[in-house]
Amino acid sequence: MSYVSAFAMWLAMTGVMMAPVVFPWLRALGRVAEGRAGGPAKRESEATTVTGGITSVVPFAAGYAAAWAGFSAAAAGVQVSVLSLGVPVPFGLDAPVLSAAALFLAGFFQFTGLKDACLSHCRSPAGYLLTHWREGAASHARLGFGHGLHCVGCCWALMALALVVGMIDLVWMGLLMAVMVAETTLPFGGRLPGPIGIALIVAGGVVLAA
Repeated sequence: MSYVSAFAMWLAMTGVMMAPVVFPWLRALGRVAEGRAGGPAKRESEATTVTGGITSVVPFAAGYAAAWAGFSAAAAGVQVSVLSLGVPVPFGLDAPVLSAAALFLAGFFQFTGLKDACLSHCRSPAGYLLTHWREGAASHARLGFGHGLHCVGCCWALMALALVVGMIDLVWMGLLMAVMVAETTLPFGGRLPGPIGIALIVAGGVVLAA
């Protein structure tokens, strides 16, 4: 597999998986943009709210995508390097030590201060947008990039588990997406990192034992 094709796969995968995570931010951005412009509030639908602030949403989304593009570039480099050593990707049970190491890494990361700080940010779109708001497309792109960096900081270890389960396994990738969406958007999501971390560490132990 070439680096370009690996990068394209990671970029597409992160785009699909992070779309439901970033949508509440785009909705909040549309509302803030409307409020700043003094326009009437539009209540018909969530899509209408986002469309109303399209001039803010597009550069924000571009900045957000740029942050995840950086992650995708790094992840593609890791994948191609591992493949060049003859190690199968996804690791699965064909490379149990690497699979267990990735699961342990993702599990222990759930308990770190970086995870907590980034997750707190991701769960508070209105406060961040109102505090850092500046007019102009370039400023909105920087807002999106800044949020994207926090989002990468929150989810990179879970996203990297694609190396273990495989990007084309829709069941496992759907489960990982559900975990990230739950952590960042659900009312009780802030309490999930601990149990999820324990589950990942146990899974790593099971893989090693197997």
